[in-house]
Amino acid sequence: MTDHSQPAVDDDAAAGAGAEPAGEKNAGNATLAPAYRMRVVFERKVVAPYRDTYRGELGQAQVELLELLYQRGPLRQREAAEELRTSKQHVSKMVARLEQMGYVRQGADDADARSHVVALSGTGRDYVDLHIAEGSKRARELFSHLSSAERAELDQAMLTVARLLEKA
Repeated sequence: MTDHSQPAVDDDAAAGAGAEPAGEKNAGNATLAPAYRMRVVFERKVVAPYRDTYRGELGQAQVELLELLYQRGPLRQREAAEELRTSKQHVSKMVARLEQMGYVRQGADDADARSHVVALSGTGRDYVDLHIAEGSKRARELFSHLSSAERAELDQAMLTVARLLEKA
C-alpha cells in the first residue's frame, strides 16, 4: 500500500541542498502547496480545539450545519445542502435530529410553500455560543507559549486570511 501522507520526492531532489533532515515529516516543507499546508496546520491548531468541544455529542456534519445557521441565519434546506456539499435528504435527516434535540426549528418558506426554512432555536444559539467560548479557551491555551506580540501577530494574520478568503 502506498503512503500518501507525504509528497513524492525524487532521489536527486532529496539528496540536494534544502533536503530536510530525516524524521521531520515535512515540517516547514516549502514544497508543499501553500493552501494544503495551511489547511493541515489550521485544522490541527485552530479547528480541532473547537470541533473537539462537540466530541461525542454530535457528528461533524451536524456541527457544520449548526455553525452554518449560526453564521448565516435561517436557510432553506436546499441552500444548507449546497453550502455543506451534501444532499438535501442528508440535511433533512440532520434537521430532524437537531430539531428533536431542540437546537433548530423549521417552518414553511413564505416564498415557496414546497421548501422548508431551518433556523437555530434560542437553545441552539446558546449551545453554539458555549462551544465557541470553550473552543476559544482551548485555542488560547494552545497558543499560550507564544509571546503577546506573537499572539497579536497571529490574530491579525488569521483575520487577514479570513477577510481575503471571504472575498474569494
